[in-house]
Amino acid sequence: MNLTRPAGVATLAALALALAACSGSTTPGGNGATGSDAGTEKVTIVVGDRPSPDQKEAVALLDSLIAQFEDEHPDVTIESVETKWEAQTFQAMLAGGTMPTVMNVAFTEPQSLIAAGQIADITDVLQETGLGEKLNPAVLDVVTDADGRVFGVPVDVYSVGLAYNRQLFEDAGLDPDAPPTTWEQVREAAAAISDATGAAGYATYTADNFGGWMTAAAVASFGGELQNADGTAATINTPEMAGYLEVLRQMRWEDDSMGSTFVYSAQPAIQDFGAGKIGMLLNLPFDYPGLILNYQMAPEDFGFTALPQATDESRTLTGGAAKIFNPKATPAELKAAVEWIEFQNFQQYFDEETAVANAAAAAKDGSIVGLPVISPVSEEAYAQLQEWIAPYVNVIPENWVGYTSAVDSQVLVPEPRTKAQETYAEIDLVLQAVLTKQDVDLDQLLTQTEDTINSKLAR
Repeated sequence: MNLTRPAGVATLAALALALAACSGSTTPGGNGATGSDAGTEKVTIVVGDRPSPDQKEAVALLDSLIAQFEDEHPDVTIESVETKWEAQTFQAMLAGGTMPTVMNVAFTEPQSLIAAGQIADITDVLQETGLGEKLNPAVLDVVTDADGRVFGVPVDVYSVGLAYNRQLFEDAGLDPDAPPTTWEQVREAAAAISDATGAAGYATYTADNFGGWMTAAAVASFGGELQNADGTAATINTPEMAGYLEVLRQMRWEDDSMGSTFVYSAQPAIQDFGAGKIGMLLNLPFDYPGLILNYQMAPEDFGFTALPQATDESRTLTGGAAKIFNPKATPAELKAAVEWIEFQNFQQYFDEETAVANAAAAAKDGSIVGLPVISPVSEEAYAQLQEWIAPYVNVIPENWVGYTSAVDSQVLVPEPRTKAQETYAEIDLVLQAVLTKQDVDLDQLLTQTEDTINSKLAR
């Protein structure tokens, strides 16, 4: 799923601490120029995903990083552009020669791009620069083909968990330090919250593909997935999907614990959660800054725990953003682009001075420091970063224990391999039907949805 976040989640903190979760990447092929200084090839790389002009702090930070990088790499010139990934325009961009040398895409995209030969193989460049050995091997599969060749760099990795309002838990007589670990416990807590406070005990996204996205996570927790392993067939009419939808049906029609809004896109739902109108919501750690900084949710009211489970195996959905590269880029351009990514995205993991300076600046700015994430780099490098920035961390670690204690041991289930967004859109309609039609024929609905998705996968 595209990492579409509520306004303000892409704050200076995200840029200063993640050094580019939302700013950008690098470059289009065909822009390189050959220089003669000391026999070194001079190149120009084009970096996509530049923040819009209204994001003044983000633009200033990116420009300062570019200036510093160019000063340290005098043979490289970076052209920063606002070009972003759009599935509808990518083919034309590639054919027209306007694809940046490097740009962000969601985890749902690389495998189809690899199969189509539309992005560059950077295996040798990763080895040459040394970046490959620094990355987290657990998240490299999303950009790796069947032969073990690597076609991108994961930079922004997430897993889905359960956000919950600790104050509403207390108001309902529940222990906020013992959040639900199973879906039956979610149902019980939702009913208690709804009865005691009038808030929706549990809510789910159901629009703009967000509902399908979070349903992929929920189905994973029941032991299933939305597609087979190679992405050639949908697996929608399954016991795992039916199991999750039955929980929703019970909460909606038997318990009346899901409130009164059943067509929810992400931002309205997150805003209502921040306002105390929702007790529990499947979500990402990345949404925490927006809740605190934009929607004024009290940090002490926020809790985040691992995705509730329906089986003995703990599974959750993973995704994120990866850098991909123009297949027409020259070796020199690819090397410069990989070096830029390491500088922009990973400098903090390997340089104490950078890590401390970024954390101190973000904390002084009132931004979020220490947000729990799945690391794109090795466990050792991530642990070292946490040690360096510990004095500046301003999240409440105790409120995240349910998540942080489980995330490293959970099975990470990837998003659907093929046409994920189209799959999610169809699941949105399933959710809306289940939550608005009490007598819906679930078996018929899931059969029709599976057939519809399979027809899309076959195109």
